[in-house]
Amino acid sequence: MSDSGSIRNKVRVRVNGLLVEEDALLMVQLLSPVAGKLIWMPPGGGVRFGESLTEALKREMREETGIEADPGPLWYLHEVITDKVHAVEFYYLCRRQGGLMQKGTDPEHSREDQIIRDVAFLSFKDLGRSDIHPAYLRTGFLGDYTDESSSGLPKFI
Repeated sequence: MSDSGSIRNKVRVRVNGLLVEEDALLMVQLLSPVAGKLIWMPPGGGVRFGESLTEALKREMREETGIEADPGPLWYLHEVITDKVHAVEFYYLCRRQGGLMQKGTDPEHSREDQIIRDVAFLSFKDLGRSDIHPAYLRTGFLGDYTDESSSGLPKFI
């Protein structure tokens, strides 16, 4: 999708996975239809009608990364509102259940119009980069992940 036409004037519900291995966070590099540039963000996508958040998360993780994920606790809630997009995002901490990491595809886009460019585990020390989204992950994720006194309640970011 070269523009945000299919998501314009709708509230979109999205789900994303936070999967950590060896002090690195699983991220997908994509050509953002919102920002219009390459960004890194946790894998995820839209929830289909009748699909639970956790079912959608498992599907999106598999489609985008090849990884079979087991959703754990809900960590973050995030809202994106621009002149083109309104999305409500749910971020779950996940564990890998299987699968082999590989760059996946987004079935909402044709083969010629794919937005996913890469998939990788980015080390915690690289999370401060300006191309990490949502921006809160740059400064807040590591502290939240290592804070044993965390209340366990989802945080609005």
